[in-house]
Amino acid sequence: MKILNKLYMQQAIVEEARGNYQQAAALYSKAGESEKVGEMYELLGNLASALAEKIKAYQQALRWYKLPEHQEPLAAKLANVMELDIRQDGEVAPAEQHRLPEVAEYYALAKQWEKAGKIYEELGMYEQATAMYVQGGAIEQVEQIASRKGEHDHRALTAQQYYEEAVSASQIGQRDKAYQSLKQCLMLDEHHADARSLLETLNRILQAGDVRRIHVPIEDSEYILFGKHVVTIGRKEDNDIVVSQAEVSRQHTRIGFDNQTVMVEDLNSSNGTRLNGLKIQKTATVHHRDVIGIGTKMRFEVCLQRHPAGISASLRPLDQAGVQKRYIVFSGELLIGSETECALSLKHVAPTSFPYLFKLKYQQPFWYLYIHPYAADVQLNGAPVSNYIVVATGDKLTCLGVTFLFE
Repeated sequence: MKILNKLYMQQAIVEEARGNYQQAAALYSKAGESEKVGEMYELLGNLASALAEKIKAYQQALRWYKLPEHQEPLAAKLANVMELDIRQDGEVAPAEQHRLPEVAEYYALAKQWEKAGKIYEELGMYEQATAMYVQGGAIEQVEQIASRKGEHDHRALTAQQYYEEAVSASQIGQRDKAYQSLKQCLMLDEHHADARSLLETLNRILQAGDVRRIHVPIEDSEYILFGKHVVTIGRKEDNDIVVSQAEVSRQHTRIGFDNQTVMVEDLNSSNGTRLNGLKIQKTATVHHRDVIGIGTKMRFEVCLQRHPAGISASLRPLDQAGVQKRYIVFSGELLIGSETECALSLKHVAPTSFPYLFKLKYQQPFWYLYIHPYAADVQLNGAPVSNYIVVATGDKLTCLGVTFLFE
């Protein structure tokens, strides 16, 4: 393998010297040199004359860069180019406004907090704007935002108005906003029966905790997602992944993150834990496509995905029949889509010009699903939605002919 990687590196250096950056990127990728792949795509972006091509190349570069010293300056460059593309003649066309939150995200990644805050403020996203200004220490802007938000809050003084806000937010899947509005309503009128009933319904459907199941019928796949950094495998029912085989111990194995590294730990099991067929003593580092053996029969193939906002480890039971299960442990945000860096990867969706359809994030007690601005015709339980939703048990989400059932 080392000899092959060295050969790829030599070929990549030759192609880079010739200015064939696309070919060089492919070869550096095969050699496992992600920073060099990012550098090649950044060079392609620098050379592109059309803004759309420049943006696409910079986005690709950002997906490969892992080091902050590379990510941050490129994110700033990408945000500037995107904003230039959106604000033609200084104006933002209504059809282009949906791209501005992504620009703010790139400014935030570049730690240009004030620029990110100004965009969020422009969009009326005051909580996000406040968070950016706080990061940048812009106290005056924070106070101005608080004043504007206070003016907005005063427009909904009655309990009934808060209840109506909650109903509207709930209908478009923004259940976090609905939850807060119901709390405000009941503070003003603790006997508001409709508000109490809706709050009880929200509490009931948001009971998934830090585990969420997603069934994708067209792909005959089921994904079990864990919004925590460590999971246990064993025979006892209180394990995160339960394996009901006699040779598996009650608490057998633990898998999780140590910063950006995935580790497997044997919990003094009777039959041991194996990594690529070799029994581990206590702990071991897990790499992409490694196979973890539990006991004598159960095996999981591990797929690792990394991107600027998260890392995930997907465990696929080998030799499984019927519905294909995947257990996914992740930190930060999890990407859903057809691209290779998506942990929840869809085979029945054609490749897109953008890196993901959705970003999923667990922020107790809510599971947030952020919708990519370019993702079209997204529906939640039959109603069009955009920006983001808070998913709940029983939800049916559709996009590009694919249905996601949340359990």
